[in-house]
Amino acid sequence: MGDVGIMGLRPPGSDWNYTKELARLADELGYSCITMGESWAEDAFTSLAQLGAVTSSIRIGTSIVPIYARTPSNLAMTALNMDVMTEGRFFLGLGASGKLVIEDFHGEEFRKPLTRMREYISILRKAMRGERLDHDGEFFQTQRFRVRFKPYRDDLPIYIASLSPPSLLLTGELADGWLPIFLAPKRMGPSLSAIREGAESAGRSLDDVAISPQVSVYVTDDVPEARDRERPHIAFYIGGMGVFYHQYMHRIGFGEESDMIREAYLSRDRDRAASLVTDEMVDEMTIIGDPDQCREQMETYFQAGVDEIRLVLNEPDKESYVATMKALAPNA
Repeated sequence: MGDVGIMGLRPPGSDWNYTKELARLADELGYSCITMGESWAEDAFTSLAQLGAVTSSIRIGTSIVPIYARTPSNLAMTALNMDVMTEGRFFLGLGASGKLVIEDFHGEEFRKPLTRMREYISILRKAMRGERLDHDGEFFQTQRFRVRFKPYRDDLPIYIASLSPPSLLLTGELADGWLPIFLAPKRMGPSLSAIREGAESAGRSLDDVAISPQVSVYVTDDVPEARDRERPHIAFYIGGMGVFYHQYMHRIGFGEESDMIREAYLSRDRDRAASLVTDEMVDEMTIIGDPDQCREQMETYFQAGVDEIRLVLNEPDKESYVATMKALAPNA
């Protein structure tokens, strides 16, 4: 079996002291990483810095931070400092986010995300190597300065959360890893082909890109109930998070279903939108069952070429959350 990490670590009713306890437990249980994303709630780096301080082996990463929310120089300082503090356990997950978040929340213009990502990564790589951050691009014009502390390493891993074919090509060309969501292992061939093409264009191979999807998991004997809990999550992304997930569903064979879901969601009929998410869609992109069944389903991801699964635990309370962590732990 490949590596198994955890995304989030925030069970219902928990506070940050409890989250730190869970981070220690995840470290002891042999989980490969803890990742935290960033939307319009807690920032990722403050959260991860606390978790890095109370753990010793587990990797710590962002999943994701938007490239419109900070300057690349600011992010370079933060990421490299996180890597120093965790002694090389940090990795940086980047994404474009979407037009609504970037323009309405951050007040920045959402345009040409691939160009911005390329420039962003170029500046970050210079910072890692201790070079001057000289860059004359479309988005960023920087000069003279370099980061004034020694990076822990010059190859801190950069992962990209990509969905569209052009962004997958960019991931293959520039990134150390790929952070997909709603990955269907039986339908991931086209995405891998695009990443491979991008990698080969840069003299690399698909093996140079770690594949680390975020996957919702429900440890339960009541599969129909778990499916019903997951349907609104999928519907929200298809209908409420711009066009990227809707288009992605078309590319993996759920186009007709996705059209109906998006139409209902945009008509503000959220319940109907969720009901239109089929059992097949849930089962293809979610892990559901008792612990043994969940482990078997996890194995299908690894057999399809995934290197690391980052589990999103969907438990109703702290006690069941810990029980699930223990039941699916690599060291169990």
